[in-house]
Amino acid sequence: MRQFFRQINVRQKALVLLSISMVSVFAMNLTSNLWLANKNPMHENLAGLTPLLYTPNTQSLSPEEWLVYLNKKQNNFDIKGVAVYDYQGRLDASSAGDFPSSLGDLDPATLGSSRALIPGVGFTLMVDLKAHTLKIFAFEIMVISALLLIGGIIMIYVILYFINRLITRPILSLTDTTNEIALEQNYSLRARRFYPDEVGTLAENFNFMLNRIQQDDYMMRQEKEKAEQSRLRAIELSKKMHDTNERLAFEVKVRARVEHKLTDFQHYLNNIIDSMPSAIIAIDQDLQVSQWNKGATELTKVPRDNAIYQPLEESCGFLFPYLQKITDSLEKQSINKIERVAYSIGDDEQFLDITIYPLLDTTRSGAVIRIDDVTERTQMENMMVQSEKMMSLGGLAAGMAHEINNPLGAIVQTVQNIKRRLNPAISRNQEVANELELELDQVVSYIQAREIFDFLENIYSAGERAATIVSNMLQFSRQSSKSLQAQDIHSILNRSISIARNEYRLSEGYDFQSINLKQNYDLTLPTVPCISSELEQVILNLLKNAAQALQEYSKQQPDSWQGEITLSTWRDDDSAYISVEDNGPGMDDDTCKHIFEPFFTTKEVGMGTGLGLSVSFFIITTHHKGQMHVQSSIGKGTKFSLQLPIKPPILTVES
Repeated sequence: MRQFFRQINVRQKALVLLSISMVSVFAMNLTSNLWLANKNPMHENLAGLTPLLYTPNTQSLSPEEWLVYLNKKQNNFDIKGVAVYDYQGRLDASSAGDFPSSLGDLDPATLGSSRALIPGVGFTLMVDLKAHTLKIFAFEIMVISALLLIGGIIMIYVILYFINRLITRPILSLTDTTNEIALEQNYSLRARRFYPDEVGTLAENFNFMLNRIQQDDYMMRQEKEKAEQSRLRAIELSKKMHDTNERLAFEVKVRARVEHKLTDFQHYLNNIIDSMPSAIIAIDQDLQVSQWNKGATELTKVPRDNAIYQPLEESCGFLFPYLQKITDSLEKQSINKIERVAYSIGDDEQFLDITIYPLLDTTRSGAVIRIDDVTERTQMENMMVQSEKMMSLGGLAAGMAHEINNPLGAIVQTVQNIKRRLNPAISRNQEVANELELELDQVVSYIQAREIFDFLENIYSAGERAATIVSNMLQFSRQSSKSLQAQDIHSILNRSISIARNEYRLSEGYDFQSINLKQNYDLTLPTVPCISSELEQVILNLLKNAAQALQEYSKQQPDSWQGEITLSTWRDDDSAYISVEDNGPGMDDDTCKHIFEPFFTTKEVGMGTGLGLSVSFFIITTHHKGQMHVQSSIGKGTKFSLQLPIKPPILTVES
């Protein structure tokens, strides 16, 4: 209730208190009336007369006898007269008194005060009464009226208490505060807000007004102090103004000379940029062109005046797919490079390298795009890859189809025919044996005893193996697609080993069979996106170099020494690793630094071109987006490691 009175205004408080008082008085009056009605002695004493009509030998009494009988049996009333009515409500007999002839003619208003009806068995009595308890009843009414008076006084006191607490006290508190402020001029005092009603709002607004007055008084003092300081400052500034005007006149002359030099320097920079063979395009943070050199005009055939202040995708349309990378460079302040972008002008196809350099100037955002034509370099690299592949095959691939496949086919077919001619289950073989008077089963038993069938099986297996080797060599020598496909690394390694064994077995001065080959494969390695033919070329080139180094190194070692090549695979995070390690002579640090450079070789003249490792490095790093490393030291062998991403690179290599 207290919280409720805090939330309403003064008018509502007065209405609520008045309503409470009216409801309380009404409730008290209603309660007293109901109580008096229930406490009427007429009703209570009349109820006590009813049992007297049901006693034996009372049904035949006359009105005078009933009068004597009822006055004798009770002393609460003086019965002055009695009338007897039959069951139909007609007057049967009566004593002294004026009674109606029928109950239907009875006036209801006369009942309850001095006349009453008492029902009996088959008849009804009507009696005239004179109560002795009316004085007692009047006394009870006086007591109840006194109690109502006292309750009303208490209620008025309670209402006055709440009016004082909720209305008068906040107003008096606000009045005392205003008087104190008026006498002492103390604007730091604040009126107390008792409740959130009109008086509370008045106190709050009064406090807000005091805050404004206090702030204005403080600001007036501050402004007065500032005015004095400004006057002193104005005197000081007037003295400095004269000196400043003199310096400005001198700086205007200097600025004119600097602007002239800047103009000359701008022309000089433009000449430098135009003299560069690369296309140079500068853009701002909105990807609009701000610089366009002569190389960009020659590349795109768009004049400088038509490109400046235009969106980059309109001036240089082939850069539209790479706008996201350009935006990333602007936001992350990082250099992005896009290699081998195909660009066609008419019937000519070019390859471009695009490099985005973000501006380091912090005053404004922008970037410089350098575009280099790498068409000739790309074509040369493709030629080098294919040339090295063909060199690794040598003369073996040229006549392989007819010189090896045909004899191999004849050998395999002949072995199959021999097995078929010796099979006793074929009826023709039995017929020929019978004509020659031979026991075919004995011949077969003899051939089995002499293990001739095993020899034939070895011949057949060797022929199949040779056919597989020829097939691998033919597949390796063909020009393959440059798209990355998921491949089993171990299958590629096994094919490369198979090719290497046969090539070096036939090559003069090399015997791959004399080398101990170890294979440490991680069989849980998943498929890796790669170009199988190019990866075979890299592995074959590493095996060839290792075999050549071991062959030369074995001449300096004792007879018990044996060359060894170890191929290993493993996985680390999202990369697959391949290593080719030998126990050969090794290389010094200077050789390791230049080992991947084109035309760099440690072999004798005529033994190598110096392109094998450089082409292999290019295949791994550019075509496969991987890495290639070498670890070597004199006398401790050499280890080449290839790292290939297991997830396919975003950019695929063009054919």
